[in-house]
Amino acid sequence: MSSKYHPGHGQRENRSGGGGPSRRGFARPDDSADAPRTGPLILEERTTESTSGPPVDEQLKVFNNPYASLNIQQQRIRLPITKNRGHILYMCEKYRTVIIVGETGCGKSTQVPQFLLEAGWAADGRQIAITQPRRVAVVTLATRVAEEKDCILGHDVGYTVRFDDVSDKDTKVKFMTDGLLLREILADPLLSKYSIIMIDEAHERSCNTDILLGLLRKIMQVRNDLRIIVSSATLDAELFKDFFEMNETRNPDKDTAGIISVEGRTHPVSIHHTKT
Repeated sequence: MSSKYHPGHGQRENRSGGGGPSRRGFARPDDSADAPRTGPLILEERTTESTSGPPVDEQLKVFNNPYASLNIQQQRIRLPITKNRGHILYMCEKYRTVIIVGETGCGKSTQVPQFLLEAGWAADGRQIAITQPRRVAVVTLATRVAEEKDCILGHDVGYTVRFDDVSDKDTKVKFMTDGLLLREILADPLLSKYSIIMIDEAHERSCNTDILLGLLRKIMQVRNDLRIIVSSATLDAELFKDFFEMNETRNPDKDTAGIISVEGRTHPVSIHHTKT
């Protein structure tokens, strides 16, 4: 006795003509028009039927971090910003303000503070400050940098957010929210304990970030040894360069602000189409 197959009934058919054990599978439905879809969206990948291509499992593989099996130092070397290390350090020596424009994932938030630390910007007892608009980013970045530097969080690398201070007097690289740095300006108007300040994610243009940029511009007029780094993924670099530029002559050799652009990283993309 045989019953008509329906794709939704879960019945199977025997694809082999003879008896005995054989591979059994769902029957393929006909190509007639489907009923109006009311259930969840079904996605399928359109692939050409060829035996030479990679299997479907290979094509649908998800890439999160292809270098996860490598050690931390090898992962650092493979970040796009590593090739610009010399240029960034040179510009910090030549210009008082450096604007870094880099796409998301290039490594500017975690690598630039380490470049400055390795170059000796915290060797004279002063600190390197990195501001972030959100406290979650402060904690995660500080944890990552401390892991890459192979040090205990709170010693050479620390962070400060509201109600939570994981740093001491010997901390060389300090991550903090821009609101906390504004609070420090109230106690120390010249920020004398910092040699270089990095304003990250400046494109968000929050109220604290804009006030902080304006105050740093005034502090730079008094402190000639202070360096400012403004970094962002999408930033109107010329606008910030004109704001921090203190060269009133037409001689480009006396410019006090410079711009450097860092390329990002591309990831493989899988294209899916709706079934209907």
